[in-house]
Amino acid sequence: MRQFILSVKEYLLAKKYILLILGGIIGLLSYFIIYMVEDMDLEALQSIIEAWPPEMLEFFGDVEIFTSPYGFWSLEMLSFIWLYAGIYIVYMASGLLSQEVEEKTIDLSLSKPVTRYNFLGSKISFLYIFIVATMGIFFLITMGGMAFSSVFLEAGLYFDRLWLTYLSVILFLGALAMFAMLFSTIFLTTRKSMALGVVVLFLMFFLGEFYIYMDESVQGVKYISVFYYFNPSEYLVHSDFPLYLRDIIILGYINAGLIVASLLVFNKKDIPL
Repeated sequence: MRQFILSVKEYLLAKKYILLILGGIIGLLSYFIIYMVEDMDLEALQSIIEAWPPEMLEFFGDVEIFTSPYGFWSLEMLSFIWLYAGIYIVYMASGLLSQEVEEKTIDLSLSKPVTRYNFLGSKISFLYIFIVATMGIFFLITMGGMAFSSVFLEAGLYFDRLWLTYLSVILFLGALAMFAMLFSTIFLTTRKSMALGVVVLFLMFFLGEFYIYMDESVQGVKYISVFYYFNPSEYLVHSDFPLYLRDIIILGYINAGLIVASLLVFNKKDIPL
């Protein structure tokens, strides 16, 4: 256990500046969106949005989401969190294990008094702590911006909903990271793991967001996408707790399944020396 904790601490110290910078940049972008809402007449958008085709409204959400400051912020920030942070997290997850294989240092790491489960588990734990901390900085800056925004104060400060959404963001990004980690345990090369991780990310984005434009007979493919189980605007604007609970449970199972699969694959994997 001591070696496990030391490994996680080592990874965190190595990425501490990236953690702070990434969380800070996304947080500042969020603050800018909140500031931008101050100068917008969201209600004036209603007549424009109501003229959109039904398919477009179904893709983006209902009118209330656009005319709510929380809905507008969520569409601008959380709907694209896979782009702001997810791609980098996939890149990082792809190389945590495979880089040690490529640099021929993994035999030295595994020669320490640590099992393969603990070795890979420390990397997985680091990834989740990194996501929790990075998104924590982002959400704290966001809370500060909302607390000083007259528009959000008038709408009400729904920090309880915001922190519930924070949990869904962690599980969503965690699932993307664990796909990349699983590919890393299979291929043991950064390039292949990263390429497949990004391909799967964009494929799931397409299936989870654009399924409404597909033929009804194949729309069921949406269920295999983690994007389909990430609906932050519905939580923040409509407080749809049953939908939130469904998404949290399914995302939790996806994360757990990918973690177990990664540990089992790596434990049986022949490591080239």
